[in-house]
Order: sequence, then C-alpha cells, then structure tokens
Amino acid sequence: MRALVTGATGFVGMWVARFLLEEGTQVRVLVRPGSDRRNLAGLDVEIAEGDLRDPDSLAEALAGCEELYHVAALYSTREEDGPLMYEVNVGGTKALLKAARRAGVRRVVHTSTIGTIGRPADGSLPTEETEFNLWEQGSHYARSKYLAETLALSMAQEGLPVVVVNPCAPVGAGDLKPSSTGQRIVDYLNGRAPSYLEGGINFISVRDVAAGHILAARRGRPGQRYILGNAAGNLMREDFYRLMERVSGVRPPRGRSRNPLRWLRGASRAGRGYQPPALTCNPARAIRELGLPQTPLEEAFAEAVEWFRQNGYVR
Repeated sequence: MRALVTGATGFVGMWVARFLLEEGTQVRVLVRPGSDRRNLAGLDVEIAEGDLRDPDSLAEALAGCEELYHVAALYSTREEDGPLMYEVNVGGTKALLKAARRAGVRRVVHTSTIGTIGRPADGSLPTEETEFNLWEQGSHYARSKYLAETLALSMAQEGLPVVVVNPCAPVGAGDLKPSSTGQRIVDYLNGRAPSYLEGGINFISVRDVAAGHILAARRGRPGQRYILGNAAGNLMREDFYRLMERVSGVRPPRGRSRNPLRWLRGASRAGRGYQPPALTCNPARAIRELGLPQTPLEEAFAEAVEWFRQNGYVR
C-alpha cells in the first residue's frame, strides 16, 4: 500500500511518515521546492515536489496512492498573512481533496486542530460534538482551519472517505520550527516566561498524535472528527511549570506569562458568560473508538527537553 503525506517536513507530519514506514506502508511525501527537508533525513520516502496551490502537482503526487494524510497547513499569527492562510489552508485543501476523489483514494485523514473545537457555555470540557463558536474572536489560522475542516466533512457526506483529526498540543522530538508548544518549552528552559492560555492547554505526545492519524485511517468513521489528546493532559500554567521543573531540573522562570491569543483584545472579562481562552478538551472518543495511545506526559516532555538541548535551542 502507498500513502501520500503532506506536511511531512513538519513536526507532526514527519512522525506520521515514520509510523507509516514502520508498519510497512510505502510513503510518498508532497514537499514544496526549496523547503527545509531535515526532518526527512534518513527516511525511505518518495519525494513528490509540488504545492497545495498547484492542482497539477497534486494529481501527480496522488497517482497510485490508496491513502492520503493531509497534515500540511500554513500557520502564522501575523494579520497580513491572513489571505495566504485562506488560500493554502482552505483553497489548497479543496484542491487536494478533489484530486483525491478523482484518484480513487480509499481513505483520507484530514488534520485539523483543537482550535476548531468550540467552548461550551457552561465551562465543561468540549468534545467533538461542540460546534465552533469562536468565529468573531478567532485568529485567521483558526478560521481557515475551521473552513477547511467543514469542507472535508462536507466532502465526506458526498462520499469521499474522510476522517478528521483534531490534534491538541504535540510534545516530543523533531520540533524544528519550533511549534507554539515547542516554543513554550524552549522559553521555559531559557528562563523566559512562556506564552500560555489562561484556561489551560491539553498536551499529548507527538508519537501518540502520529499513531492517532493512522488509527483514524484504519478504525475511524468517515465523516467524524476525533480529538487527539491526552486524558491527563489538561494543564493550567502552574501544572505546566511543575511538570517542566520535574523533567528538566530548571526552576520556573520569573515574570508573567504572555497570552498568545491577541484576538482576545475584543473580549470583556466583565461580560456575562465569559470563558477564559483555553485549548483543553475531552479526548474520550479517540481513546475509546481508535485506541489512541496515552503516553505519560513526563515521558513526552522529557523527550522534548532532551531534543531541544541536544539541538542547540537552549542557552
């Protein structure tokens, strides 16, 4: 069997490609010309150069593939990058899924984000059934990913066998960029107060996220979405600090953490029904239906700390 993985030069996509190779699947990866390919070093993958905005390259990359793992996305916090995020994350997803339908791909896993899961008014942990209700406050990234997810689920209703996964904050080795999660760890290790969401964040081993993608392809129900999180992973800032101190031996930094969601400037704490910004969740469906692994957080964070130290991210 052959699978196409988009975004394999990135943190999560690299692990998806690795896990597919370990199970014996032939892996083709879609990469942009001139992209940083360090995460692909040593991997026995077939490289197909192309771009989500180039439909011809997508058709060529999908030829002969039975599975598609669409992990690629453009992430930015800059307002001026908004139009490009919609072009890549929404337009690119539409073009790719249409190409997958024409190619007769038998299973598609679309990588969304926990950011497209809404927040219940009563303050309870959201599930896959919680509708996105943060459009007015949401960043362009969250909005573009919500539109892409909606498109994927719509195509599932039309017959394309698409399963959506909503990863939480992945932790582990190989976070080159680093991701926003990795940057929190790097900031902590370098004595800086990391940005943190007031209402908490759900963390999960990046290996479990990758395994969750493959389990979604094998066991997931088309047209459904699955939160890839850790049942013990909902951490407030103080919990994050305690965990980091245990695995790194570094005392928590002084100073106040920044809130990374600049879109909150329009929210009023005095408003009735205010909920603090959060990326916490209930991942029970993925654990129950997919058998999503639950690596202890200390193991995942220790792996990340060691990797960042060995690769020059820590002073």
